[in-house]
Amino acid sequence: MITTVTLNAAVDKVYTVAGFGLNAVHRIKGGLTVPGGKGVNAARVIRTLGEPVRATGFAAGHTGRLLIDGLSAEGVSADFIETAHGETRLAITVLDPSARTQTELIESGPTIGPLELAALRRKIETLAEDSAWVVFSGSLPPGCPPDLYAELCTLAKARGARVALDASGEALRLGLHGKPDLVKPNEDEAAHFAGIDAARPDAAEAAAAKLLEAGAQLAVISLGARGALAVTSDARYLVSLPDADIVSALGSGDAMVAGLVTGAATGLDLPAMLRQGAACGTAAALHAMAGKIELQDVKRLEQGITVTLL
Repeated sequence: MITTVTLNAAVDKVYTVAGFGLNAVHRIKGGLTVPGGKGVNAARVIRTLGEPVRATGFAAGHTGRLLIDGLSAEGVSADFIETAHGETRLAITVLDPSARTQTELIESGPTIGPLELAALRRKIETLAEDSAWVVFSGSLPPGCPPDLYAELCTLAKARGARVALDASGEALRLGLHGKPDLVKPNEDEAAHFAGIDAARPDAAEAAAAKLLEAGAQLAVISLGARGALAVTSDARYLVSLPDADIVSALGSGDAMVAGLVTGAATGLDLPAMLRQGAACGTAAALHAMAGKIELQDVKRLEQGITVTLL
């Protein structure tokens, strides 16, 4: 069992609008409305890969009910804490295929109170007991202490689970105090954490070293179309990707995390884990819907991915 935790989940609305522009009226023929948030996207991929998965976190109000019902309709077990106030946020994405742009409008989410935080701690302790991995993903909603991920990582690890953290900014910096088994920032997030210029040729390697110093056991830094860099205390790997017809990068990083932890949970060695993670991330970019992959795409892409020991 893999448990994903999305504290600031969302209902995603994705519109494709050719020629999208400001100060204009765009009449939309259709769009996607699906459960969203980084951990939710990861759960969708994990289920497609065939591994037992459950999604938890906070859900609020009418949109929170849409989130839970939508996950259930997809066959993803949902065990969310329903908050007393507010609404689960909406995240609106506008894709313009002609300009190859992606515009996102994201609400802040409900404010979380002390009773809900206490319920979350109990939930993590309970769910971690039968979880091979617990994946903590995304931003912290208002009301959460900035070091919450560190506390939750510690709770989950004390129950025997391995822990992945996919966060940025202060949530990542403080979350590393919980010594996660895996972190997966992108290159900008990693450089920001390390306090270095992302344009430096060695930025990813320097940032990965600092992530390990801060408590991570494995740092995988996604580099967009250039692949990824993976670093442990005794090895470094460069992951190179094949060419692909990208539709949207939305949720690609979440899919990569899903592929990595599923690989670890099923006993793959690190190079095979990295190959599966990269294939899942690229496969997700072939679709407008975040966290949607096709197994045949994953298998095909794996054949073109190289993992090189540096």
